[in-house]
Amino acid sequence: MRQAPGPDTSDDRTTAHRLAGEIGDVESAIELVRSGAASRVTVAGLRFGEQVVPRLRAEAAAVGVLLEPLYWPEDAGCDVTVRRTDVEL
Repeated sequence: MRQAPGPDTSDDRTTAHRLAGEIGDVESAIELVRSGAASRVTVAGLRFGEQVVPRLRAEAAAVGVLLEPLYWPEDAGCDVTVRRTDVEL
């Protein structure tokens, strides 16, 4: 007997993959700034910024880095500036 196909989870996998990628991008920016290679980096075009920023904010603060989101209109995403907290702008 053939089993009925389960729910299509391809959209869920795509979303999870994109979210993981955006987390990795911001973590890389945090490390770049933490290491002193840059005093400021902007990661642009984050679709899941509202999930990424809160998740990484404490990690960034622990190494002297601040995450500053610039949210787009209509909750469409954001850009995140990652900067050292000991540098005057």
